[in-house]
Amino acid sequence: MARRSAPLLLALCAVVAALLRVACQGLAEAFVGPVLRSAAPRTLLRAECTGRVRGDGSWTAEDSMPIESEEEERIADEVWTIFEKAYPNAAKTGIFIDTPVESRDVKYRWRRMKKTMDITSQEALEVVKVDPIPLVVDADYVQLTWDAMVRGSSKDEALGVVMNNPGVVTAGDDIEKQMAQAKVAGGFIAMTRPLNKVIQGLLR
Repeated sequence: MARRSAPLLLALCAVVAALLRVACQGLAEAFVGPVLRSAAPRTLLRAECTGRVRGDGSWTAEDSMPIESEEEERIADEVWTIFEKAYPNAAKTGIFIDTPVESRDVKYRWRRMKKTMDITSQEALEVVKVDPIPLVVDADYVQLTWDAMVRGSSKDEALGVVMNNPGVVTAGDDIEKQMAQAKVAGGFIAMTRPLNKVIQGLLR
């Protein structure tokens, strides 16, 4: 009787083993699968954009900003395209006066500006569409100017001035006591910008 039951016992063991394999495979897909699928986004979030800062004046110091998403990097590429059109010679040589302006530097400064002003990628894009001059200014200097603007008014008012006149970021911390004039100047510049573009087009 024991001999006859041996094949049946072996068959049952084989079935149990097969069921265990299927169960283990299901558990692996349940637990390991999501980890594998999320690896790419985590890698993207670890990516950084490194650019140069003026530091002691030699432009040898570097700083990095995280690349937040594929969409943000796509907008950063658009920012670089805007810069190339506005400063074609500088974009080719990688230098504007004494300021490094390679692609990585420009994208870094755009990201730093976005963080400094606490604005979205789209808002930061709109700033450089108006005038890309913040991209040729040291990011630390832009932050110094912005902090002074906020102290002299408010974040919303400061952002309004920058949106009308991005060149204000070159003013330095003296702007703190001149925000009333800066708002008037920004409004005038915004109002006359279309005319200036027409004149520039005629002179080309």
